[in-house]
Amino acid sequence: MFAFVASILESEWRQGTVLPHELLPDGTLPASVTSDTKLLVISHDCDLVNGSYAAEPFFEIFVARPKPPDARDGSIFRGKSPRRLQFDVEENGGSRLYEIDVREKYRIDRRVLETGTKDATIRVNESDVLVIAKWAARRYHRPSFPTAFVDRIAPIKAKLNKKLKKDGEDVNVYAGFNTLEELPVEETYRIILRVVIPVEVCEDDIREQRANSIVSEMEKLLAVCKGIELEDAKLVA
Repeated sequence: MFAFVASILESEWRQGTVLPHELLPDGTLPASVTSDTKLLVISHDCDLVNGSYAAEPFFEIFVARPKPPDARDGSIFRGKSPRRLQFDVEENGGSRLYEIDVREKYRIDRRVLETGTKDATIRVNESDVLVIAKWAARRYHRPSFPTAFVDRIAPIKAKLNKKLKKDGEDVNVYAGFNTLEELPVEETYRIILRVVIPVEVCEDDIREQRANSIVSEMEKLLAVCKGIELEDAKLVA
């Protein structure tokens, strides 16, 4: 047990570290994974240092693609989208925007980790590493809304997405339903909403106001949806 803990402490490979392209043999990844991308290790720390290659022969990476500032999209921060995720990293002394696509996940021979060291020019914040791990897991376990409900919010979807893209970077939205059954048109879905923000956002008036505007906009938009009754909506930390 102590040797295993020591191996974790001694290894620089962690969930969220970045694998340099040059450590990979030619042809390991498709040509679409160009050298400007970052190879983000997503496997758990314990799996990365497992003493048995028979038990853990591989580790997994996501391809993180750099994005210009004007591509920033608040609707895909903090794991809100099941398919794409944006986050900021510390790179060469500054901040840079990256995006990962859930479909760009690859499995690599774990022996590669013995051939070199991590990319030290880039660091992903620990809080974002946790978001990425939970986001990846949620790909296979996430709630699905009733089709009848989805149809009822269809008229507001574009406006809601536009608002979340503009001001939703700090928020996650959770909904509670009276039922997840497919309801006939004469019956109403009753919902409550919680727009959740990190505690530090409450200490920044501008960011908190943006989050509050999400609550207001959702209340306004849902009010025009037939067959939906919003019973309560709050901003919480």
